[in-house]
Amino acid sequence: CPRWHRLALRLGAAGILILVGAVIVRGVWTLHTSLAPTWEKYYMDRYPITTKYLKGPGCKLCPPDWLLHRDKCYWVSKNKTSWNESRDDCSGRGSRLLVIWNQDEMTFIQTNSKDGVWLGLTSTSPTRNWTWVDRSLLNTTLFKAVHLPAGNNNCGVIKAYEIHCESCSATSEWICEKGWKIKRCVCMGG
Repeated sequence: CPRWHRLALRLGAAGILILVGAVIVRGVWTLHTSLAPTWEKYYMDRYPITTKYLKGPGCKLCPPDWLLHRDKCYWVSKNKTSWNESRDDCSGRGSRLLVIWNQDEMTFIQTNSKDGVWLGLTSTSPTRNWTWVDRSLLNTTLFKAVHLPAGNNNCGVIKAYEIHCESCSATSEWICEKGWKIKRCVCMGG
Protein backbone atom coordinates (compact mmCIF):
# COMPACT_ATOMS: atom_id res chain seq x y z
CA CYS A 1 0.00 0.00 0.00
CA PRO A 2 1.32 3.39 -0.82
CA ARG A 3 2.06 5.65 2.08
CA TRP A 4 -0.73 8.12 1.36
CA HIS A 5 -3.30 5.23 1.57
CA ARG A 6 -2.24 4.48 5.14
CA LEU A 7 -2.44 8.17 6.01
CA ALA A 8 -5.93 8.43 4.48
CA LEU A 9 -7.01 5.30 6.36
CA ARG A 10 -5.77 6.71 9.69
CA LEU A 11 -7.40 10.09 9.07
CA GLY A 12 -10.68 8.36 8.14
CA ALA A 13 -10.59 6.22 11.30
CA ALA A 14 -9.84 9.30 13.44
CA GLY A 15 -12.74 11.15 11.79
CA ILE A 16 -15.11 8.26 12.50
CA LEU A 17 -13.99 8.14 16.17
CA ILE A 18 -14.55 11.90 16.54
CA LEU A 19 -17.99 11.59 14.92
CA VAL A 20 -18.99 8.68 17.21
CA GLY A 21 -17.73 10.64 20.26
CA ALA A 22 -19.77 13.70 19.22
CA VAL A 23 -22.91 11.56 18.80
CA ILE A 24 -22.41 10.05 22.28
CA VAL A 25 -21.84 13.46 23.90
CA ARG A 26 -24.92 14.86 22.15
CA GLY A 27 -27.03 11.91 23.34
CA VAL A 28 -25.89 12.28 26.95
CA TRP A 29 -26.50 16.06 26.84
CA THR A 30 -30.01 15.59 25.43
CA LEU A 31 -30.83 12.98 28.08
CA HIS A 32 -29.49 15.23 30.85
CA THR A 33 -31.47 18.29 29.76
CA SER A 34 -34.68 16.32 29.26
CA LEU A 35 -34.43 14.86 32.79
CA ALA A 36 -33.77 18.23 34.48
CA PRO A 37 -37.46 19.28 34.72
CA THR A 38 -38.38 15.79 35.98
CA TRP A 39 -35.70 15.97 38.67
CA GLU A 40 -36.83 19.46 39.70
CA LYS A 41 -40.46 18.29 40.01
CA TYR A 42 -39.36 15.22 42.00
CA TYR A 43 -37.32 17.38 44.37
CA MET A 44 -40.12 19.96 44.79
CA ASP A 45 -42.63 17.18 45.55
CA ARG A 46 -40.30 15.35 47.94
CA TYR A 47 -39.13 18.42 49.90
CA PRO A 48 -42.04 20.92 49.84
CA ILE A 49 -41.01 22.74 53.03
CA THR A 50 -37.49 23.40 51.77
CA THR A 51 -38.46 24.18 48.21
CA LYS A 52 -41.55 26.32 48.68
CA TYR A 53 -39.11 29.22 48.90
CA LEU A 54 -37.26 28.36 45.68
CA LYS A 55 -39.66 29.65 43.03
CA GLY A 56 -37.89 32.32 41.02
CA PRO A 57 -34.25 33.39 40.87
CA GLY A 58 -33.52 33.21 44.61
CA CYS A 59 -34.86 32.14 47.95
CA LYS A 60 -37.69 34.11 49.54
CA LEU A 61 -36.64 34.85 53.09
CA CYS A 62 -38.63 36.12 56.03
CA PRO A 63 -37.12 37.05 59.40
CA PRO A 64 -37.07 34.34 62.10
CA ASP A 65 -40.54 33.71 63.62
CA TRP A 66 -42.30 35.20 60.58
CA LEU A 67 -44.52 33.18 58.21
CA LEU A 68 -44.12 33.35 54.43
CA HIS A 69 -47.27 33.37 52.31
CA ARG A 70 -47.22 34.36 48.64
CA ASP A 71 -45.42 37.71 48.47
CA LYS A 72 -45.57 38.71 52.15
CA CYS A 73 -44.10 37.82 55.51
CA TYR A 74 -46.43 37.77 58.53
CA TRP A 75 -45.66 38.00 62.24
CA VAL A 76 -48.42 36.85 64.61
CA SER A 77 -48.42 38.28 68.15
CA LYS A 78 -48.86 36.10 71.20
CA ASN A 79 -50.14 38.80 73.56
CA LYS A 80 -52.74 41.57 73.43
CA THR A 81 -52.29 45.33 73.22
CA SER A 82 -54.22 48.38 72.01
CA TRP A 83 -54.42 49.18 68.31
CA ASN A 84 -51.90 52.06 68.63
CA GLU A 85 -49.41 49.89 70.52
CA SER A 86 -49.86 47.15 67.91
CA ARG A 87 -49.28 49.63 65.07
CA ASP A 88 -46.15 50.93 66.82
CA ASP A 89 -44.87 47.38 67.39
CA CYS A 90 -45.26 46.59 63.68
CA SER A 91 -43.51 49.83 62.77
CA GLY A 92 -40.62 48.87 65.08
CA ARG A 93 -40.37 45.58 63.17
CA GLY A 94 -40.10 47.44 59.85
CA SER A 95 -43.63 46.41 58.89
CA ARG A 96 -47.25 47.50 59.21
CA LEU A 97 -50.48 46.19 60.68
CA LEU A 98 -52.31 43.68 58.52
CA VAL A 99 -54.03 44.90 55.34
CA ILE A 100 -56.12 42.19 53.62
CA TRP A 101 -56.38 42.42 49.83
CA ASN A 102 -57.85 39.09 48.66
CA GLN A 103 -59.61 35.89 49.70
CA ASP A 104 -56.43 33.80 49.64
CA GLU A 105 -54.78 36.13 52.14
CA MET A 106 -57.96 36.13 54.25
CA THR A 107 -57.96 32.31 54.44
CA PHE A 108 -54.26 32.26 55.37
CA ILE A 109 -54.85 34.79 58.17
CA GLN A 110 -57.84 32.90 59.56
CA THR A 111 -55.81 29.67 59.55
CA ASN A 112 -52.93 31.26 61.47
CA SER A 113 -54.82 33.28 64.08
CA LYS A 114 -56.90 31.90 66.95
CA ASP A 115 -59.09 34.78 68.02
CA GLY A 116 -59.74 38.22 66.64
CA VAL A 117 -56.70 40.21 65.54
CA TRP A 118 -56.26 43.91 64.90
CA LEU A 119 -56.38 44.97 61.29
CA GLY A 120 -54.64 48.05 59.97
CA LEU A 121 -58.11 49.58 59.66
CA THR A 122 -59.46 52.72 61.37
CA SER A 123 -62.24 55.31 61.36
CA THR A 124 -61.22 58.48 63.16
CA SER A 125 -64.48 60.44 62.94
CA PRO A 126 -68.20 59.72 62.43
CA THR A 127 -68.14 61.16 58.90
CA ARG A 128 -64.97 59.43 57.67
CA ASN A 129 -64.85 56.15 55.81
CA TRP A 130 -62.94 53.17 57.12
CA THR A 131 -59.38 53.31 55.79
CA TRP A 132 -56.41 50.95 55.86
CA VAL A 133 -53.02 52.06 57.21
CA ASP A 134 -51.87 52.40 53.58
CA ARG A 135 -54.64 55.05 53.15
CA SER A 136 -56.77 52.90 50.81
CA LEU A 137 -60.50 52.52 51.44
CA LEU A 138 -62.03 49.32 52.80
CA ASN A 139 -63.57 47.02 50.17
CA THR A 140 -66.42 45.33 52.06
CA THR A 141 -67.10 42.68 49.40
CA LEU A 142 -64.14 40.59 50.57
CA PHE A 143 -65.60 39.82 53.99
CA LYS A 144 -68.62 37.72 55.05
CA ALA A 145 -69.93 40.52 57.20
CA VAL A 146 -68.76 43.97 58.16
CA HIS A 147 -69.90 45.34 61.51
CA LEU A 148 -68.31 48.77 61.30
CA PRO A 149 -70.43 51.72 62.33
CA ALA A 150 -68.63 55.00 61.70
CA GLY A 151 -67.43 56.58 64.88
CA ASN A 152 -64.64 58.32 66.71
CA ASN A 153 -61.45 56.39 67.34
CA ASN A 154 -62.70 53.00 66.10
CA CYS A 155 -60.43 50.25 64.85
CA GLY A 156 -61.09 47.02 62.94
CA VAL A 157 -60.71 43.48 64.26
CA ILE A 158 -61.14 40.37 62.13
CA LYS A 159 -62.97 37.40 63.69
CA ALA A 160 -64.12 34.38 61.67
CA TYR A 161 -64.01 36.14 58.27
CA GLU A 162 -65.97 39.10 59.66
CA ILE A 163 -64.75 42.59 60.50
CA HIS A 164 -65.88 44.01 63.81
CA CYS A 165 -65.58 47.50 65.25
CA GLU A 166 -63.66 47.90 68.51
CA SER A 167 -62.49 50.89 70.47
CA CYS A 168 -58.86 51.47 69.53
CA SER A 169 -58.01 51.41 73.25
CA ALA A 170 -59.34 47.84 73.63
CA THR A 171 -56.75 45.05 73.55
CA SER A 172 -56.36 42.33 70.96
CA GLU A 173 -53.68 40.24 69.31
CA TRP A 174 -52.32 41.59 66.02
CA ILE A 175 -50.49 40.58 62.86
CA CYS A 176 -47.71 42.54 61.19
CA GLU A 177 -46.93 42.17 57.49
CA LYS A 178 -44.11 43.12 55.15
CA GLY A 179 -42.59 42.03 51.86
CA TRP A 180 -40.06 39.20 51.77
CA LYS A 181 -36.43 39.60 50.75
CA ILE A 182 -34.85 37.75 47.84
CA LYS A 183 -31.42 36.35 48.55
CA ARG A 184 -29.28 34.56 46.03
CA CYS A 185 -28.90 31.19 47.66
CA VAL A 186 -28.94 27.48 47.05
CA CYS A 187 -31.28 25.54 49.31
CA MET A 188 -30.62 21.83 49.09
CA GLY A 189 -31.53 18.94 51.36
CA GLY A 190 -34.42 18.39 53.73
